[in-house]
Amino acid sequence: MTARVVSTAAAAAARWPPAFRDGSFQAREVKDFREWTDVVNSHFPWLEHRNHCGSAFTASLRTLRFGNSHFAMITAGSSEVRRTRQLAAAAESGHIKLIWQLAGSLDIEQERCGAVIRRGQSTVIDTSRSYRCRLSEGAQFAVLTLPHEACPGWLRISRSLCGTVLAAPSALRAALGAVMALTDPALGDCDEGGDSVLRAVQSLVTTSLHQSAEGPEQAGHNGSRLRLAQQHILSRIGDPDLDPDELASALCMSRRSLYMLFKQHRTTPSKMIHDLRLQCCRQVLDEPAHLGRKITDIAFDHGFSDYATFSRLFKQQFGVTPSEFRLHGRGAPLS
Repeated sequence: MTARVVSTAAAAAARWPPAFRDGSFQAREVKDFREWTDVVNSHFPWLEHRNHCGSAFTASLRTLRFGNSHFAMITAGSSEVRRTRQLAAAAESGHIKLIWQLAGSLDIEQERCGAVIRRGQSTVIDTSRSYRCRLSEGAQFAVLTLPHEACPGWLRISRSLCGTVLAAPSALRAALGAVMALTDPALGDCDEGGDSVLRAVQSLVTTSLHQSAEGPEQAGHNGSRLRLAQQHILSRIGDPDLDPDELASALCMSRRSLYMLFKQHRTTPSKMIHDLRLQCCRQVLDEPAHLGRKITDIAFDHGFSDYATFSRLFKQQFGVTPSEFRLHGRGAPLS
């Protein structure tokens, strides 16, 4: 059967009245592909749709919103969604989409990465960049959509994770179970307890994504402590007063123990702080959505107190100045 393509537009979402309100988990069953595209576009706009189903198309969507986060359970026939570069540029902002495959399979690609996600596996995509997802017949999956800031350090690790099978399955299953608990009708509308659960889920997701991104050399107890150090730095990346003493206090370690931990990984606390700040700045400079921002503002937002120091360290790390990177180096792989 020839794939049928339906392109999204801003009007597509407007045609479908909002069916779901904050804090209420509700469902929609459809038996028509055109109707399905409208339902999907009301929650996941700026997509192209292709129908690969050889028989009558059926699908269902159950969704739960909490503020700027969104959880959905989806079952659908063989089909495909694409976000092109043009549609990604048209979207207002980028989000993290964490996907748990519950049945069937999902063939996913984002830029140069791709994988087939099967039952029990998870993947993640960044909606600020182009991607493609093709569902097998009867595929069922859960999707948690979070803003970038929900995962400190996301911009630094995203390109190594998107479109891959994620590691750390236990923590990800725990995160899914926690969100699923909020969908219990007996709980009624989400309240402050639901917000607390979501914050815990975000913490689990952040830990899981960083575990998936780290190399095998960071495994084990000391690797976990180093990862906690990274997460704390990323959560305070904009604080110019962040220093090794504050980091040691946050990790409940002495200054000497902190330096011994970092020495095992052939670095120092100060170097890690600078490196993470530089990597985050480089990632922001590489994002089309931030082309209009002043480089000085980007540096200050990531904890640098003066532009001269930032520019000098950036050139030492990457071989070009921030201005040269923005002008000529965009799209280069991160170190």
